[in-house]
Amino acid sequence: MPPPTVTAIVLAHRRPDELAVVLEKLAELPVLETIVATSGDPEVIAAARAHGRDVRVVDPGGDIGIAARNLAAEQARGELLLHLDDDSYPLPGTIERMRERFALDPRLGALAGFVRDVTPAGEVTQTTEVGGFDWFLRVGARGLAPEEGFPTFFFPEGGVLIRRTAYLEVGGFFAPYFFTVSEVDLSTRLIGAGWDVRYLPDAPFDHRKAPAGRHGMDRVLRLRVRNQLWYFWMRFPAGLAARRIPAYLAFDLVECAYRGAVRAWAGGIADAWRDRDRIRGQRAPLPRSAIRRAELGRGRMHLRLLAAQTARRLRPGTR
Repeated sequence: MPPPTVTAIVLAHRRPDELAVVLEKLAELPVLETIVATSGDPEVIAAARAHGRDVRVVDPGGDIGIAARNLAAEQARGELLLHLDDDSYPLPGTIERMRERFALDPRLGALAGFVRDVTPAGEVTQTTEVGGFDWFLRVGARGLAPEEGFPTFFFPEGGVLIRRTAYLEVGGFFAPYFFTVSEVDLSTRLIGAGWDVRYLPDAPFDHRKAPAGRHGMDRVLRLRVRNQLWYFWMRFPAGLAARRIPAYLAFDLVECAYRGAVRAWAGGIADAWRDRDRIRGQRAPLPRSAIRRAELGRGRMHLRLLAAQTARRLRPGTR
């Protein structure tokens, strides 16, 4: 039986030069096609089309954030969807390793790869540090991964392979989030539908992370606070949501204070209430058994991150 086919979906926003690098990398890898999902940026569209017929463009005509991935997934011909950002790409051998796991496990819905941050010159700046993707994806597990990888509660949007049938079955990314928390939410819905979500540390991706990030930190934190409130309300039983919401609001308050962005915390709460019509009718709590699998040690990981940040702030010579 031939290995499952792969469509690469690259979400691109105002970074044509970085996108060109990603497309050059993909041209050397075993992907059936590449779809660039963009936001009406003419430079990004030109950079995508410069790579020929194997690259298609999905342009909704405006910036709809994570929902652009859904438009690309609907048009994809591959059995597996390789979700990337315009600054991330798999290294040689990664796709083959991940496809092998999907071929062996028909209930595998999403498989995250090992994302390391690199500079444009290729210098590695982050791999397994506290707060990084590897640290979170392991959910506290140490040592070598089993052959099938670690069970996990989320995946990096720029370094994951998702079974297209599973993705479409659960409705893809939840568009009103725009970005942040969307990968946790999709993982939870996949698990609730009987699919598995795993992390494969020997499937590496490089992430050419922008030094200051492409989105302002205040905006990211504000969206995260809003989206987490929506996530717990939509996916969790009422009693459990009532306990999780204040706990995560407290964590986010400390996180926002740590980053000097307390107004983003208050703004996120206000946005969640003001924009509540966007999630009206979307409440569909999952069974507690699915929630337990979906959560794993997420809360504990956030507490450990908070402790590490506090220790760093208290350490002489650091900020």
